[in-house]
Amino acid sequence: MSKLGLYEYNCLEDDEKATLLWDQGIFLMNRVDEKYSYNLYSLSDFFVEVWYDSKNNSIEKFRTFKTIEALEPYLDRIDLNWKL
Repeated sequence: MSKLGLYEYNCLEDDEKATLLWDQGIFLMNRVDEKYSYNLYSLSDFFVEVWYDSKNNSIEKFRTFKTIEALEPYLDRIDLNWKL
């Protein structure tokens, strides 16, 4: 199977997006605000942010992007002070 691009992924139904993400995505990190829990994944050559509403126990949105600027909410959580 060839790698799916961002635009092809966006055309999938939500259940197909979830299945593909769980099977092939790489979980990177999580963040939480007042309304949602956001799970960030890497998939192929783009990122997918899953917006989960714990109050309603539902996925509200799959947000896809390729830009570094869209990673801004996660940057303060990255620890670059580690040693090999």
